[in-house]
Amino acid sequence: MDMYLLKFPYRKILLPMAKKLKFIDPDIISYLATFAAFITMFCYLFADKNPVFLIWSIGLTFLRMTLNTIDGVIAIERGNLRLKGEIVNALPDRYSDIFIMTGIALSPFCSPVWGVIGFGSMFLVSYTGMLGKALGVEWQHHGPLGKVERLIMIMIFALLQYLNINNIIPSLNIYGFAPTYFEACMIIFLVLGQITVFNRLNGQLRQIKVLEWEKYRDLNKKTVVIYDSLTGNTKKVAEKIADALSTSCITPKEAINLNLGLFDLVVFATPNLGKKRTTPAMQELLENNLNIKNYALAITSGVPIYRLISGTKCIKYFADKLNKKPVSTTNIRGYHSIAKTYANRPNENDLLDSYLFGIDLGKTYLKTEI
Repeated sequence: MDMYLLKFPYRKILLPMAKKLKFIDPDIISYLATFAAFITMFCYLFADKNPVFLIWSIGLTFLRMTLNTIDGVIAIERGNLRLKGEIVNALPDRYSDIFIMTGIALSPFCSPVWGVIGFGSMFLVSYTGMLGKALGVEWQHHGPLGKVERLIMIMIFALLQYLNINNIIPSLNIYGFAPTYFEACMIIFLVLGQITVFNRLNGQLRQIKVLEWEKYRDLNKKTVVIYDSLTGNTKKVAEKIADALSTSCITPKEAINLNLGLFDLVVFATPNLGKKRTTPAMQELLENNLNIKNYALAITSGVPIYRLISGTKCIKYFADKLNKKPVSTTNIRGYHSIAKTYANRPNENDLLDSYLFGIDLGKTYLKTEI
C-alpha cells in the first residue's frame, strides 16, 4: 500500500481538532508547515554541535506532516476547496522540501555530492507528480518515494544518525564504502526516486490514453459486452469495458435471444469459478452461440497464484466451446468472498485496467485509429 493513502485515516484522527480550528485560514496552516521545515533546516546544520537537534528535527518533520494534513481537513470543513488552495498547498511544500534537503546536504553528516543527488531525485519525483495535473490528468502519487515515504525515511535516518553520533549503533561500512546514515538516505532516494518517476510517468500515460480515446474514438462496428457476476466484481469490470467501447453491457439472460454471430466482437466477462470455469448461465449462452465471429474474454479471479493457472484453463474452456481462441484476454483481481483475498478489489486501478483493455480492443480489432 502506498503510504500516501495513510493520510486518509490520519485525517479522521485530526478531524475533531480541525473542527475546532476551522476559523483559521487553511493557507496559514500551509505557511506554518513551511516555517517548521525552515527551522528543521537549522537543526540539521547545527546538529554536530548538539546532536539533540536531530531529535528536534524528527519532531518538526512530524509537525510539518501533521500541518500539511490538517490544512486539507480544515479546507474541507470550511467548504473552500479552490484552485488558489491547490497552489498554496503545492508551492510552499516545494519550499519546505528545499529547506529540508538543503539542511541535510550542507550538514556535517552528508557530502554535498550525495546531497545534490538526493535533492535532484526528490525534485524529479515532485515534478513528475505535478506534470500529470499540467497535462490534464490526475496529480500522480504512484511510487515508493512519495512525500510521506520520503519524510518518514528522513525521520528514520535522522534517528539513526543521532544514535550513531552517540555511539549507540555502529557506522556503516559496506565493503569499504562507509557512507553516513544521511548519505545512505540520499542513495536510497536516488534508487527509489527513479522507480517513482517511472511509475508516475506510466500512470500519466495510462490516463492520457483514456483522454485521447474519449476524444477521438469513432466506433462503427457492432459490439456487445456480456457478463455474469456473482458478487458484483465482474459487473464493474464489464461496465468499464463497455464504457470504453461505447456499447451495451448485458447479462446472459438478456442476451439469450440475440444472434451473437451478427456481432463483429463479443466481449465475455466472467468470474473464474475454478473447475466450473464459468457460470451455468454463461455456459448455456456459449452452447447456443457457436457461430461467434470474434470474442474477447475478461476474467475476474480472487485467489493469488492459483488465479493464473485456473485463468489459463478458463480461457481454454471458452476456446474449446467456441472452437476458436479469444482475440484478447485480461485477468482482473477481485475480492474472493470465501478465501478473503484481494480485499477491496477491483480497485480504481483495476477498473482503469479494464477500461484500457476495452480501448485496446477498440483500436486493434474494431479498426479505430487515433
